[in-house]
Amino acid sequence: MIVETQGLTRRFGERIAVADLTFSLDEGQVLGLLGPNGAGKTTTLRMLGGLIAATSGSATVCGHSLGKSDAANTAIRARCGNVPEVPGFYERLSARDNLRFFAGLHRLPDAHRRVDAALDRFALGERRDDRVSTYSKGMKQRLSIARALLHEPQLVLLDEPTAGLDPLATASVHSLIRELKAKGVSLVLCTHSLEEVEALADRVLILDQTVRFSGALAEFCERVEGVVIDMRIDALPDGMNLARQDLSRYVFDYAPEEVPQLIRRLVAAGADISSVTQRRTSLRQRYLDLLGER
Repeated sequence: MIVETQGLTRRFGERIAVADLTFSLDEGQVLGLLGPNGAGKTTTLRMLGGLIAATSGSATVCGHSLGKSDAANTAIRARCGNVPEVPGFYERLSARDNLRFFAGLHRLPDAHRRVDAALDRFALGERRDDRVSTYSKGMKQRLSIARALLHEPQLVLLDEPTAGLDPLATASVHSLIRELKAKGVSLVLCTHSLEEVEALADRVLILDQTVRFSGALAEFCERVEGVVIDMRIDALPDGMNLARQDLSRYVFDYAPEEVPQLIRRLVAAGADISSVTQRRTSLRQRYLDLLGER
């Protein structure tokens, strides 16, 4: 288990940022971290990365007990890569010098080679000697990801990694997440993009100061709302509850156990059916249902 928390809580004075956070994450999994603004998502990432201490509760991250000692927190930071929503760099230094500085903090061997390889990997090689202050938002985000991966972490914590990026840059980040997952790296993806989570995540954690849901993405979206039938038919049987989407696609709001009888009626009415698929609740709808009262 890469991450396992029990009752993790963080207060800032009298204000509770995160309360009773309990979840787990296995090797090579992507966790989609969702929640409204102010729900405690960034605080959660900072606790998991050993950047701030929890007020109470416990957590094991990359095999080390969070907050038990300075040595444990140092070991956790050495195994985590952090991509903050707003990347922080020494703006008057070049991209290469910035990465060399952070490579030095990790005491990485062969740091010069690693840095140049990272810059080339993220298409920053031609601008490696330019000041970071001259970089666009997308370039700074790529540099932030390069920095997070320099030391080959077991766990990568991503806070809105595609916010403000163009579609091409976003697709590149998504491809990188899939690549890291295939290599066994675990990732926590904090985002407001539900489509991003649907495309990339294995598990989902929904916060609103406390956990509203934690589990497999498929489990969260398991509710079946009917069937979608692709077919050709001259006239539908009377009294059939349907919504026509296009020339050959129909949505029927029937319970799963009613589908066989529905199909028999359609075939008897002369329908030429090419496919029947279940229509499940989207992540967006389930998320809104869960947090809508807020």
